[in-house]
Amino acid sequence: MRRPLVGVTADVELRSDARQLHYFANQAMMAALSGAGALPVMLPHEAELIDDYLGVLDGVLISGGGYQFPHPQLIDPSNVNQEPAEKVARTRFELALVQRVTERDLPLLGICGGFQVMNVAAGGTIVPSLKSVRPEWHMHRDAAPYEEAAHEVIVTPGSRFREIVGRDRLPVNSLHSQGVTEAGVEASAAAVAPDGVVEAIERRDRYFWIATQWHPEFHISEADRCLFDAFVAAAAAR
Repeated sequence: MRRPLVGVTADVELRSDARQLHYFANQAMMAALSGAGALPVMLPHEAELIDDYLGVLDGVLISGGGYQFPHPQLIDPSNVNQEPAEKVARTRFELALVQRVTERDLPLLGICGGFQVMNVAAGGTIVPSLKSVRPEWHMHRDAAPYEEAAHEVIVTPGSRFREIVGRDRLPVNSLHSQGVTEAGVEASAAAVAPDGVVEAIERRDRYFWIATQWHPEFHISEADRCLFDAFVAAAAAR
């Protein structure tokens, strides 16, 4: 049986030694996808190719990493020129990609920065600095390494995410300075930290549309593996 083809958005950085932009992908994320039965491929930030990408892909994963600004600022043109051009291009590409994937109702999974992009695409906002709003929220940044749990999340009863993971609470390796305190108007909170920070969102009106603030590709609990299995199964079924 053919493995479902899953596109993963690339991270990007300016290599000072070569003075060139380089795309790269999280190895753990790619391994988690292939381990769940998918064939992962990296997607360059070419907005004009989105329809071509989606013509062959079975699912899309909006990855994390490399974000140095609050996403909602990009909606305001006056702020765009204040940010690194490659980061602006990435966020614009991912917002457009989320919109088109959602319209086509292809399976969509977001992780970390991808979770934040998807919340903005669903009509939500990002808190640029959690600890500036509530000092105790510093723990979301000053957390354990990705291979260890930082805190637990409370899974929303009746959510699609709850059906997938089969648990009411689970440990997560959440590590972020920006965050979400309210799900976008088109989405709903699927898991929330005990301190009120939203850690997962979903759309029940779509075939598979889920995003997590934490990094499930490190499989610190069986629930993380269940999420990847469910996403890849949804991609295979489409």
